[in-house]
Amino acid sequence: MKILPNTYMLQVLIFTLLSIARQSSQTVYTCNKNVSCGCSTSSVSISRIVGGENASSGAWSWAVSIRIGTGSLCGGSIISSSWVITAAHCVEYFTESDFIVYAGSNARWSGSQNRTVSKVIPHANFNPSTYEYDIALLQLSSPLNMSDPALSKICLPNVTQATLSAGEWPSSGTSVVTIGWGRLSEIGSLPSTLQQVTLQTVSYQTSTCLPVMVNWHVQFCATVINGTKDTCQGDSGGPMMMFSSSNQWILVGLTSSGIGCARPQYAGLYTRVAAFQDWINSKTNSTNSNGTSLGSNNYNDTNTTTKPTTTTTPTTTIKLTTTLGPITLHASIVAASIRNVLIVVFFSLLPVSFY
Repeated sequence: MKILPNTYMLQVLIFTLLSIARQSSQTVYTCNKNVSCGCSTSSVSISRIVGGENASSGAWSWAVSIRIGTGSLCGGSIISSSWVITAAHCVEYFTESDFIVYAGSNARWSGSQNRTVSKVIPHANFNPSTYEYDIALLQLSSPLNMSDPALSKICLPNVTQATLSAGEWPSSGTSVVTIGWGRLSEIGSLPSTLQQVTLQTVSYQTSTCLPVMVNWHVQFCATVINGTKDTCQGDSGGPMMMFSSSNQWILVGLTSSGIGCARPQYAGLYTRVAAFQDWINSKTNSTNSNGTSLGSNNYNDTNTTTKPTTTTTPTTTIKLTTTLGPITLHASIVAASIRNVLIVVFFSLLPVSFY
């Protein structure tokens, strides 16, 4: 069929307008490739309108998927060639031989490199009832080859104690990105490709955070106004990141817990990584196997805190529970999926056969 010139021009115009509309609905982050952390080989492009989406290949090269035991799933982040950071509830009741870490791929349990684990270090104060101190370190059996372009390390926060004492960091309303291979809904399936979503931090005093928050010094909340975006089962331990003024991605949180997935009345709960800078450095002896300092991202933000109006820890009104799916003898993993969702309280250790 012959296309008349006017028809052809109309098609070109429509295509152009659609392309412009698509570009305007994307937020593109281009990092500083001259830095030692917080920058991958590919730029990050995130939709402003969907609940969650596939991450581009090479966009998040510090992300790892962690296979636990007979097939449970958590996320983690590379902080050096020898160390991965994740959530404490992901490692509870397990030993070193139960873990396999997959790095360098957007595919779950696949990677250009994989490692077993030689040491598991959960925080000694981790509380499985309140998810306070929900942070752990995994020392890899052998260092990752960081010359692999598919791998890089995330920047750790470098925030002064004065800034942390002054109030919540990052401050309420900060735009953050979280990623993971968790469920696409509370009762949904696992994606085969790494997912990404943008959220905003909220003060612990907000109505959506009060039901899940216990200790704002070591925890914080993030959500969106209408609750259509969230983390869910299988995302636990994965990174929550902020793009800094130095054009680097900074690890500000770890996916920890919550009530359901993407429920408008409840924000998700995250471990406040900045509160654990000294702990991380002490457990990793401040350097990795080749002498590179951990957390040397030169990021020091003294102006982005929200000072709480009270120092009293709010009362938790709803208890986090473990009710969805088969519960094993290894108890709960609050796997917290990046998508739009609906019903039920989750948080149980998820065998692969359940997906």
